[in-house]
Amino acid sequence: MRIIHVSDIHFWRYEFNPLRLLSKRLIGMAALLWGRARRFRLEGVPRLVERVRRLDPDHILITGDLTTTALPEEFRAARAALAGWLDDPDRVTIVPGNHDRYTLWAHRSRRFERYFGAFAPRSVFPWLRWLDPTTAILGLDPTRAGVSARGKLPRSQLIEAIQMLAVEPVRRLVIACHYPVAVPHRFEHELARKPLINAGELARWLRTVGPHLYCCGHIHAAWAFRPREFPNQLALNPGAPLLWGHAGHDPPGFLEVLLEETAVTVRHHAWTGESWEVRPLHHDQAFFPMSLGHD
Repeated sequence: MRIIHVSDIHFWRYEFNPLRLLSKRLIGMAALLWGRARRFRLEGVPRLVERVRRLDPDHILITGDLTTTALPEEFRAARAALAGWLDDPDRVTIVPGNHDRYTLWAHRSRRFERYFGAFAPRSVFPWLRWLDPTTAILGLDPTRAGVSARGKLPRSQLIEAIQMLAVEPVRRLVIACHYPVAVPHRFEHELARKPLINAGELARWLRTVGPHLYCCGHIHAAWAFRPREFPNQLALNPGAPLLWGHAGHDPPGFLEVLLEETAVTVRHHAWTGESWEVRPLHHDQAFFPMSLGHD
């Protein structure tokens, strides 16, 4: 099975209507004017869409931040520009990021669900989406509206997720959540500024879960690594596919994840400025068990 993992595309639109700027969106607009718009290069979207289409994935997973300030115009632009991926909702899964809940009204009106709710099995989190008889995505949503970029996973959501997996064990589990719970050392300071504030509670449960992929976004850098604190986890982040200016350390791109029986292979498709370059990130021949097994 080939899964394409994309995150943090950040479609943006300028907004100068004073009524729409009486919120956190004023901060977002200021960031765009001060340079964010020059770094998130929307002209790269057609190139990104075509590259993913050519790979003919079995499934596309997008882990949030499709938009920048949750404007309706940003959501509409995302739906239109990504149309080449969205023909079959059964082959695409999308969870929201904090920028998709940017303002209180966007959150309360469930704007994300209005535009992208078809790409999940239900509108209430958590949910479990089966991709084949042995592979499923567990969707979590810790996003919330507020001045801060910090997230919080509701305890009720965590309890229900625990109960879901107790009833329906999954041999090849993929957890989709915008916020990381573990990051490579060089990104710890960045995550500290915008963390999942109850990550410890989620982490305690994740340590008890069998082998799983944890697919996130939020930090704009690609990685695939086994956190020491989660021996059964492969943490994946595709980075931001349109973010230019980090071409040296963190080039823009996405992840290609290959699942074959027990094996996991992860490749980063990076845009160098002139062409796509495929960079191997991780391979584990025996990551998943052959069967769930029962005592």
